[in-house]
Amino acid sequence: MPPRAYRQSARANAVQETEQQIVDALIALLEERWFDEITLDDIAAAAGTTRQTVIRRFGSKTGVLSAMATQMDVSIRAQRWSTPAQSVADIVTLLMDDYERTGDIIVRTLGQEARIPEFAAVLDRGRKGHREWIEGMFRAWLDKLDGQSRGDRLAQLLAQTDVWIWYLLRRAQRHSAAETHRLMTQAIERLLREETTN
Repeated sequence: MPPRAYRQSARANAVQETEQQIVDALIALLEERWFDEITLDDIAAAAGTTRQTVIRRFGSKTGVLSAMATQMDVSIRAQRWSTPAQSVADIVTLLMDDYERTGDIIVRTLGQEARIPEFAAVLDRGRKGHREWIEGMFRAWLDKLDGQSRGDRLAQLLAQTDVWIWYLLRRAQRHSAAETHRLMTQAIERLLREETTN
């Protein structure tokens, strides 16, 4: 590689690394504080850089939030669609793997949705992605239904797989990950059996 090309590549890598550090800093700060309590200076300090660098790379605190949301969306989609699911237990395993990594910060973000307009786009993107995934994972069950019945079952599946269910079981009721997996699986299997008993 010619020296100039090498320098350009090294510079691009350094910029990408700095941007990642800034996004990681916001994620870490959001685990401890509300978004409106975090300043650009806080993000810069946690990332080991300057306020001006954060502004140059992202424009604003909302810009960092948007980059964080995009990164989380890509990561969640890659993880959730990574393995074919043959059963409800398989689907819940994929969901649990996701929620064990991201559930706490998602719940914290949801808690700020009403007072921070910038969170609306972030959370709407997450809801849309979750709906697409649920429709894909449960297609074999949903395709047995039509019209109102299908719509009802999808709405129920979205509720049973929501991050709040994970949070209530794991955090509020203090179940282990294995117990939470078992309880969520049982609830969804019971829901899906209703179509054969009605």
